[in-house]
Amino acid sequence: MTAPKTLQTKTSTKLEKTKKVKNKSNIITIQQIRQYESDIQLSQFQDLNPISDLNNVLINFNSTNTFDLSTEIVHTTIYALHRIFSTLIRQGRIHDLPVLTSSEESVKVVTEWLKERYEEYVTSLLSLLRVPQGDHGQLALDGLTILMSLVRSESELSNSLRQQHASLTEKNLKLPIGGFDSASFKKLVKALLLNDDGSNNQEINPVRKEVKVEFILRYFNYCDDIRYHFLKDAAHICQAYHPNLINKSTKMTQSTDDLIKSSRQLAINLLHYLEALNSMPTESDELDQFWTGRPPITNLRKRKNKFNRKHSKKLKVINDGSTGIFDDSSSSSSEDEKKNEERKLNNSKQNPLLSLKSHQKVFSDCWISLLRLGLNESEMKRVLNILHDQVIPHMIDPKILMDFLTDCVDIGGTIAILALNGLFTLMSKHNLDYPAFYTRLYALLDRSVLHVRHRPRFFRMLNTFLSSTHLPVNIVASFLKRLSRLSLFAPPGAIITIIPFCYNLIKNHPSCMSMLHRQNASTLVNSTQENDPFDSEEIDPLKSGAVFSSLWELASLRSHYLASIATLSKVFIEAFDKPNYNLEDFLDHTYKTLFETEINRQIRKAPALSLFTNSFKFSSHEEVIEPNDIVSQIWRF
Repeated sequence: MTAPKTLQTKTSTKLEKTKKVKNKSNIITIQQIRQYESDIQLSQFQDLNPISDLNNVLINFNSTNTFDLSTEIVHTTIYALHRIFSTLIRQGRIHDLPVLTSSEESVKVVTEWLKERYEEYVTSLLSLLRVPQGDHGQLALDGLTILMSLVRSESELSNSLRQQHASLTEKNLKLPIGGFDSASFKKLVKALLLNDDGSNNQEINPVRKEVKVEFILRYFNYCDDIRYHFLKDAAHICQAYHPNLINKSTKMTQSTDDLIKSSRQLAINLLHYLEALNSMPTESDELDQFWTGRPPITNLRKRKNKFNRKHSKKLKVINDGSTGIFDDSSSSSSEDEKKNEERKLNNSKQNPLLSLKSHQKVFSDCWISLLRLGLNESEMKRVLNILHDQVIPHMIDPKILMDFLTDCVDIGGTIAILALNGLFTLMSKHNLDYPAFYTRLYALLDRSVLHVRHRPRFFRMLNTFLSSTHLPVNIVASFLKRLSRLSLFAPPGAIITIIPFCYNLIKNHPSCMSMLHRQNASTLVNSTQENDPFDSEEIDPLKSGAVFSSLWELASLRSHYLASIATLSKVFIEAFDKPNYNLEDFLDHTYKTLFETEINRQIRKAPALSLFTNSFKFSSHEEVIEPNDIVSQIWRF
């Protein structure tokens, strides 16, 4: 083998390599690259020295900002090295083969040298993912494709060796670390989440958008094993950038500002990938797509299948039409044995890639690690938008989100509105007990909630929360009164939602009907209270006194300037024999929709016009403006 003899000249420092290639980079051709690959193949992979020359082409391309090498040369180089390293991986010459005795020293030297060249190649591929926007987009996609192909080659080697040496004991057998457990895939995950490609370059570009889209569509959202290991590695990376760890640690190589900046970049990128994740399995049978091949079925899975077949046969024998009155009591003991056997099977270990709970666990750990990084307001809104339907159903224990959601509700505003969906999911499906929930919900009803973009979502949730007929009348009356009071200051689009909402609420809770027909509310309370007994400053809906008040605010809407609102509000003076309104028809009204409705309205009768016209349209310049004429002072014609 010639590689060990020339290792002294080929393992020089990186600075010397780069300097050497700078002189060659301008004259290297595609024919030379192919000749390097041909020399290695003709020597039956014994003369490996040309690998350094090919690696240096990529190092030179990534280390300079000019990118003077043509795309075709770089493309030829990365695929030539891919074919070379794939063959070496299959031969087991890069990763340590399972051995029982120490190998020859020369073989170890060659293996270590190949590992260094392989790491250089992987680092160069990671740098290609960040080439500047322009004509190098295909290079970035090719770099991702080759990296994932190398991961598959490493996994195939590990799986084949594990099957070949299955008879050896684990103490004597040392399998190579490859595939998803190798440093290659972990470096890829780190490069996708952080501005880190394995090099020491401080000023590097972010990963290209095409690479992110390709990884999500082709790998992350398609292959179960890639998704599992990506979430697992991402959770470990997040733990290293936890805010408390950054503040307490004094052994970090980066400054605190750089770590905080990296933490923010990590949160932004990881949230992007988690938002795009839409392939989480809900049953074990859905775990059927694997990039590195389906894991072998363990003895546990075989025992479970045998267990199910065994007890299904017993069930057929027992289910013979007998009433069970005169049956032997041993049947109960057989059921206990079945439960004990099933419990033992469930406690046994199996391949995590075939376990639905394992996928849910890494999914939960990744989300919790992301939330612990600390998110800003816009990122929290993005999280809360998908939390109730894309996150909670796939978590192994959704109650762990209780503190996060309650903190979001306490923040108020738009964040609190968005948190209601997740909070309601935990309360209705996971038996979460949230004390003083209606008090907190009552506090969210203020003027701002009628002007936010998520107003329709809030009214949908509010309609769900107040739909129960077992609510105390004081709570329902307080919400009715608060909504009617807010209608005095609300935009027309919100008023159109409030009127049918209050109508449905009164119809579902007839005990609040007296609030519509009460003419003088002040006669029912102490004489020291003036006009309306409703206390708008009270935070507890049970103590607001709204049940003794009247909905005079809804009556005032009959004089609203918008004809559609004035007409709609007359429903409260008519008999309550109409069915409930479909609230979805009134939720999405805005100034734009109201304006379009008015301009598209068909006019049946021509509007009345003035019979007399003025002799002038604009005032003359010589006209004297009266000092108290405000209109003439503001407008000039």
